[in-house]
Amino acid sequence: EYPFYFIKLGELYYVYHSYKNVKKKEVSSYEFTNDESLAFPIDEESAKQLADECGGRIVLKNTTFNDYISQGERWSHFIDSKKKNIWRIYIIT
Repeated sequence: EYPFYFIKLGELYYVYHSYKNVKKKEVSSYEFTNDESLAFPIDEESAKQLADECGGRIVLKNTTFNDYISQGERWSHFIDSKKKNIWRIYIIT
């Protein structure tokens, strides 16, 4: 088995985030999808940090290494596509 983690916010799964400085404030943008098969697979420490930042919860997945690679490939294809079905959450600090 190969463990990895997802971040879940309600019924949505974390796929991407970015940071920007706007008028001397940091703005964090977190993107989510309702399709678990497109969620970003991450390590435990990164999952804890992201869950704290965006208010999500950590979901552990135990699978094979090949399934982990497939998850990453589906995520990458989703991010590269022009037809994203995502929700953005902004946090201003």
